[in-house]
Amino acid sequence: MTAEPAPVASTDGCPLCGAPVTPEALRCESCGMTLAGVGDRPGSFSRGTLWLWAAALLAIYLVVLVVVATVHD
Repeated sequence: MTAEPAPVASTDGCPLCGAPVTPEALRCESCGMTLAGVGDRPGSFSRGTLWLWAAALLAIYLVVLVVVATVHD
């Protein structure tokens, strides 16, 4: 019977609970916190994605503003 090797914990633990986490982990196994952007992990949003969301919200705001301006008595 072969034993599976235990995952190697990174030097950084979970920022919320301090539990050791593996470098590949996307969530803390102890508390469930998302680890995107922690350590060497990529962030959950890229700069382009944030600009796209900002542009979409601005477009929605402008459409609502035009609708309110045209419906007003």
